[in-house]
Amino acid sequence: MAAELGVHSATLYRWARESRHDPGGSTRERLIGAAQDMLRDNMYATVTVEAVAARAGVAQRTAFHAFAGKAELFQTAVDDAAARLIDSIGTAANDVAWPATPLEQLDVFLTIAARSIYETPSSHVLFRDVGVPRGEGPAENWHTAFVDAVAALIAAGVEAGQIVAGVDVRASAQIITGAMRGIHAAVFDGSDAAVAVGSVGRLSAMVGDRTRA
Repeated sequence: MAAELGVHSATLYRWARESRHDPGGSTRERLIGAAQDMLRDNMYATVTVEAVAARAGVAQRTAFHAFAGKAELFQTAVDDAAARLIDSIGTAANDVAWPATPLEQLDVFLTIAARSIYETPSSHVLFRDVGVPRGEGPAENWHTAFVDAVAALIAAGVEAGQIVAGVDVRASAQIITGAMRGIHAAVFDGSDAAVAVGSVGRLSAMVGDRTRA
């Protein structure tokens, strides 16, 4: 039923195209990777372009030539992580057999997303509070797109009679997404990823007013 999930595959692929930056050569890629690595153990406010350049093995002048300043470098690092994650989810979604009913599709979608997140190390910058100013870029829009995908599946569950009409679809989607963000942050801080995947796969139970089978 991947076609029925066009809301997430199309949306996520679109964000991937919009958020993918021209690497401009290996220097930019090394700086982006170094910035993502440094945000694993440090807050945005404590990391400098000079420190990122040193970690990447790039001259400071070259780093400032590649990026206008710290804000641009770190926004690019966050956007790059979002693009990589979106590509990973899209690939995984194409390789799975989708169930026939919306709530079961939601379980699979959340599980795929969680696994992709844990298999994409750079995505930690999307879930941990590292103090990166996200602004209106694709990284922040990634979370909005995810809420949209979850809301579409919940709405489909209402239409299919799996969820009683009248449930607040958007609020339910935001609650599920918020719970996922908390779980992901815990994993990136050292919690067991396998346990987290199992928990994420049961988050659809948070949708209120289900009908009885």
